[in-house]
Amino acid sequence: MKTNINYQECLEILQSVEVRKLGYESVFFGNSLNRVLAQDIIANENMPKYPTSAMDGYAFNGEDLELLLKEGLKIQAINKAGEQEEFECQKGACIKTFTGSRMPKNCDCLVLVEYVEQKEGKIILKSDAPSPQKMQWIRKVGENYTKGEVLLQKGSKITPFEIGLLAELNYNFVRVYKKPKIAILSGGDEIIEVGEESKSNSIRSVNNHLLKALAENLGAEASLYPLLKDNKEQIKELLLEALQDCDILITTGGASKGDFDYTQEVIKELCVMQYKGVKVKPGKPMGFGIYQNKTYVFSLSGYPNACATTFLLFARHILRALLGMPQEALIPLKAKLVEETRCDLERMEFRICNLRIRNGEYEVGFWDKKALQSSVINNFNHSSALMLLPANQGVLKIGTNVDILLLSNLISL
Repeated sequence: MKTNINYQECLEILQSVEVRKLGYESVFFGNSLNRVLAQDIIANENMPKYPTSAMDGYAFNGEDLELLLKEGLKIQAINKAGEQEEFECQKGACIKTFTGSRMPKNCDCLVLVEYVEQKEGKIILKSDAPSPQKMQWIRKVGENYTKGEVLLQKGSKITPFEIGLLAELNYNFVRVYKKPKIAILSGGDEIIEVGEESKSNSIRSVNNHLLKALAENLGAEASLYPLLKDNKEQIKELLLEALQDCDILITTGGASKGDFDYTQEVIKELCVMQYKGVKVKPGKPMGFGIYQNKTYVFSLSGYPNACATTFLLFARHILRALLGMPQEALIPLKAKLVEETRCDLERMEFRICNLRIRNGEYEVGFWDKKALQSSVINNFNHSSALMLLPANQGVLKIGTNVDILLLSNLISL
């Protein structure tokens, strides 16, 4: 087991773990939002299937362009969208063709309705209108995609846009990875559950509900277990129960060096530990182990902001791997610092900051953030980001460009 490692070493350990892929299931495409594809989605036909009008106009053969300019073209028929009959345009004629309509045979030009005048059953080009060009305003066969083309790759997240594509492709059911099961255990004698009567020196349970919401937002199925008390036997019993029925186990609290921090002791007894202690703020005491080569266990700090931040920075990697998604490098964005900031810790800090956009660039500061960041849950609210502050940087001046991670990106796959 490695101890007191840095941020990059932690990521390398997580990325080196051979995570088993979950099984898959078939779901109705309309219910597949935010799920992860367990199959490639392949076009079974060209789209469009035939040349299609992109605008309302009159279809004609380009060889009749001079006739259109001088004498006009006879209106042969009206071709509406969805028309089952396939028209064939006669020489010297045109067919009124609407947006989405199949182009008539022998037609390679489309003149827009607003560019022509209609007289005695004929159309003639207006004097100030541009001359029609071949294939202008006409969608070619396969312009959207061609038969056999891979449109969505296995491991892709299904967003509302993918739902629209699946509908067009007539994919009634799609194969998706099963949701990873995450068990969440929080505790300490001082923790009371939501709804319980407040007691002297008690702390309302936050971590378990916060982590459950984050896990479900990331496509997992999360279960809350009873709050852990400072009792080693009870902790071991609940952990063993949870380990039998989950893919990822998250514990919060009991990860430090207190006299009653039994959770980490039990995890060390049950799991093969990969690391303990990461040189980051918040969340330094965190640990990661593997139970019987099948369940991934994260022991996180008891402070709400610390457990949320480390869950998003580290546990998220394993969750994505279970879903068959590719490894993801968290690439920071640049933002301008609007207030002087100290970063003189001997470890990397992920500090919650305010975020706004001015003159087309991100600006960050701490104008409504509280100082004790690890325990202040309301610091995450409103428009916020994580500012990456390297160790021993000293004072960062106003106007310095700093690295940030958008929370909106971290809380989704």
